[in-house]
Amino acid sequence: MHELSIAVSIVDAVCEELQRRGDPRLIAVHLTMGALSGVVKESLLFAYDAACEGTPLAGTQLVIEETPGEEFLVTALEIEDERDAAD
Repeated sequence: MHELSIAVSIVDAVCEELQRRGDPRLIAVHLTMGALSGVVKESLLFAYDAACEGTPLAGTQLVIEETPGEEFLVTALEIEDERDAAD
């Protein structure tokens, strides 16, 4: 199941980016995944949850936009707005 190694790579990269940004609270990782990318959506979603355990990403969501092509890329990090957290 290569989706686990993909999920671990996503988690590692996002953790690095969050640290670079001062460790804000992450809500979701958004990515675009092409039908021809060779990645199984359901397997990636399962693997993402497993890869997040014990990391700052635990409890976050992976939001996948499916497309017909080959692309596979993280398109956005959904960060909790500090104003929302104070409410």
